[in-house]
Amino acid sequence: MKKSIATLAAAGSLCVALAACNGGSVTPPPFNTGPNPFASPLPSNPTVSTQSYVQIELLARPAIKEVFENFVDHKTTNAVEPYAGAAADPLPNAIVKFEDTVRPPNAALGTDYGKTLASILYPNEYTVDLSSTDSASYLGVETGGATGGKFGGRDIGDDVVNISLGALFGKTLSALKVVPDDGEENNCLSAENVSQNPSQAKISSFPYLSPPH
Repeated sequence: MKKSIATLAAAGSLCVALAACNGGSVTPPPFNTGPNPFASPLPSNPTVSTQSYVQIELLARPAIKEVFENFVDHKTTNAVEPYAGAAADPLPNAIVKFEDTVRPPNAALGTDYGKTLASILYPNEYTVDLSSTDSASYLGVETGGATGGKFGGRDIGDDVVNISLGALFGKTLSALKVVPDDGEENNCLSAENVSQNPSQAKISSFPYLSPPH
């Protein structure tokens, strides 16, 4: 019995001590409203780095470097700005050389697929016209909307590999009235020949992609 009374007394003393620490008040402490109510010293902005980034790879339009450019030249294209041009970047000349081999310029027809493709595919980047309310469409800016819309960029339903292969080896550019038909199409290479599963068509609400299957 004495032991129980002692335990209760100790517990009561602890409660009194805790109440004393709290002051018996639930009022929050007042804000610091003095001449400098903020933290002292004030936090400063971090020092701006003087180092420039190192670009280790440039990937934009699918298959452009992989189709046109020699692999040994990839490291050069990877390291330069997209707008560097032929003096520093081997890609634009590689596009012309490759396409002129596949489809030689024809003065009688007025066709120069190499020069035309280089003007469309270089700089190797996605271009969008933010002032346009037209539909998004791969190569839309570069072709003046001939691929479906003048906004450019890439619609989620665009088959960019098929579009690229059609421009390189098929009738895509002539069908879009970009250049006359030169009769040099290669139907074996002008498409990837892989049909989309209908269940994977884009949907009208976010995330706009069909569930994986």
